[in-house]
Amino acid sequence: MQLLVVEDSAGDVRIATEAGKSSGYSQIEAKSTVGAGRVYLEKCIEENQPLPDAIVLDLDLGYESGFELLRYWHGTPRLSRVPLIVWTVLGEEQREICRLFKVTAYLSKQDGITALREALSGLARAAS
Repeated sequence: MQLLVVEDSAGDVRIATEAGKSSGYSQIEAKSTVGAGRVYLEKCIEENQPLPDAIVLDLDLGYESGFELLRYWHGTPRLSRVPLIVWTVLGEEQREICRLFKVTAYLSKQDGITALREALSGLARAAS
């Protein structure tokens, strides 16, 4: 199983990678910018390559907003079928936007690796 992590913090990439590996994702691709994440996904679509089995997205990528990638995910029919977990430190307004965009899960980084691992494990079990 393949996981795409879009996260600008090296420490959080390590946490997400650990959560993914312990949840059954053998291939983990990490991108540190919205642009890199989008290029990766566009390439998968254009070349008819397999999409990741799940995406973990931080909404606060320093000078960038993960909402740009969220809009792309939501507006691309083939891509919007890929489960997307928003894993971020933002608040209730962002949580409401995630509900409107129908993300698979919205997790607070304050909940730590356990919540992320549980969400990823659930997706992996559902895909099997």
